[in-house]
Amino acid sequence: MATDAASLPNGHGRGLVFDFDGTLVDSYPLIEEAFAHVMRTHRLDDAARELFRRSRGLPLPEQMKLVAPQTWEELVATYRSVDATLGHARVFRGIPTLVQKLHQAGAPLGVVSCKRRALVEAELEAVGLRRYFDVVIGYEDVTPPKPAPDPLLVAIGKLGLPRSSAIYVGDSLVDLQTGRAARVRTVLAAWGLTPELRASFRRHRLWAIRPADMLPLVLTSPNGNGHKRSA
Repeated sequence: MATDAASLPNGHGRGLVFDFDGTLVDSYPLIEEAFAHVMRTHRLDDAARELFRRSRGLPLPEQMKLVAPQTWEELVATYRSVDATLGHARVFRGIPTLVQKLHQAGAPLGVVSCKRRALVEAELEAVGLRRYFDVVIGYEDVTPPKPAPDPLLVAIGKLGLPRSSAIYVGDSLVDLQTGRAARVRTVLAAWGLTPELRASFRRHRLWAIRPADMLPLVLTSPNGNGHKRSA
């Protein structure tokens, strides 16, 4: 059962749920490398690469169904076999400090990903961040996955947060759709986005250019309006 905002451990009545890929870790170079291997193995063309990129943020099986509806299971198997050999993604600069400060302040923290939970937890362990998160929700944990609101709402419930006291942060259209569907305040994590991708989100109101921009959103009065994107 969600607790009253005034009784949350940080005294500010807010908690934070993160997306994983592209938000906590800079995993897209590895994702691109794995998909390049899929393209070579299955002789896919540039149109397939474009479909894969445009479906960023969806679960891998859903991406591959868009790329190759008839052979998507083979593509998923190929992708996962090479992905397991590529090592761990680099954590974004500023993320460890942000997570540590939020944890020290008593803010409930969670992760909601379309990646399998075991992979997310292994990555978090590798960069020394797993212990800071109270809840980790992976692809297999909640159905339907993002962009349905269910995984985010489950995470918020497990954190003991009322919906109005939760903030979700992610880097993709899927994340913004998830937050909107859940009716949870959602911040665009712009620190890993290219200028082209940033331009595509110009209509979204709440941005964080650096991880540190999240601190005042969480560690201030619940009645604050947050930060709008800087000009």
